[in-house]
Amino acid sequence: MSRSASASVNIRNARILVVDDNRVNRHLLVAVLQRGGFPNVEMAEDGIDALAKIETNAPDLILLDLMMPKLDGFEVCRRLRTDPNRRDLPILVQSSLSGSEDRTRAFSVGATDFVSKPINATELLSRVRIHLENQALLRDLQGYRRRRQGELALARSMQERLLPAPSRLRETEADLGLSLSAHFEPSSELGGDFWDLRRDGRGRLIVWLVDFSGHGVGAALNTFRLHAILRQMDLNDFDPADHLREVNERVCPLLRSGQFATMLVGVIDAENNTFHYASAGAPAPMVWQAGDAVPEFGDSSGLPVGILASARYQNRDLALPVGGRLFLYSDGASELWTAEDTVLGEEGLLDLVRGHMHQEEDAGFLAGLLGSLTALGSFDDDVTALVLTRRA
Repeated sequence: MSRSASASVNIRNARILVVDDNRVNRHLLVAVLQRGGFPNVEMAEDGIDALAKIETNAPDLILLDLMMPKLDGFEVCRRLRTDPNRRDLPILVQSSLSGSEDRTRAFSVGATDFVSKPINATELLSRVRIHLENQALLRDLQGYRRRRQGELALARSMQERLLPAPSRLRETEADLGLSLSAHFEPSSELGGDFWDLRRDGRGRLIVWLVDFSGHGVGAALNTFRLHAILRQMDLNDFDPADHLREVNERVCPLLRSGQFATMLVGVIDAENNTFHYASAGAPAPMVWQAGDAVPEFGDSSGLPVGILASARYQNRDLALPVGGRLFLYSDGASELWTAEDTVLGEEGLLDLVRGHMHQEEDAGFLAGLLGSLTALGSFDDDVTALVLTRRA
């Protein structure tokens, strides 16, 4: 069905309000509209009468005379445009005024189109059809947008459920003698970041932080895929490098060309006082202790998962004794664009971390750091941040 035919179905019973203080003109316009295929036409004799009828039976289009007693068409138009529900209502003003100043004034108060008197029936009907078709298409678009926003909100809720629940965090903190705080913020309705934690066969805490390329629905679907894969994997004899290798082998066949993910996975090894980890191109982890002046960067080199099925990964260690703190983050934090139109970078992020690293509580550290980041600029990418402290 063509655009015109589809829209004609929608506008056949459109409600039209004719507003004119001249009785002959009112009836003439109604006759033209009804003979032109618009049977649902109502009349108002002045601006006050028009506003009352609009309130009780909202029209789909108004044919409005400008020069009327009591309340002229300019004021009617202005009042309607102050109502959020009437901002898209087509208002065709009709007048014998032909000066450019009058037309400019009519459009400045919100008129949609201008029809000169005496009325040309063919021109009038054409303009009415065009604006009703546009109105019908706009309503279809608004309906689609509402449905899309509802579906995205549902998908966002599902994506947030991939993250560890607060009850699981509290249980993990109590069992392992640590504290933990995290922040997740997609750049759009949906994002490609997620993080998770589980226990391996030796009771150690495993931490994942993943950042898929891209944004929106495509990136979010990939997070669901990878999350499902991780849930199926055996963690008894856990080794971070072997785990990344297996994840990469499983993910490569599932991703389209150009799709990949940076990923960091590691375990909190209380016996050896280390964070034992492997990286697939993720941002460098940071660790520090209470007396340190500056955090230590870990080595995060490695090929992102999803690029080459034969990729291999390397285990590394960072000292994490009791009292030590670990900070993991996605590149949305380090790649923030500042107000000076420069990228913050890892060194810039390190400077911000130094200003908050001695906050006693993890949540206080994270809130302070995020506040400093947002004061510098806006995030163009998903942002995930995780801070973990080993307690006595």
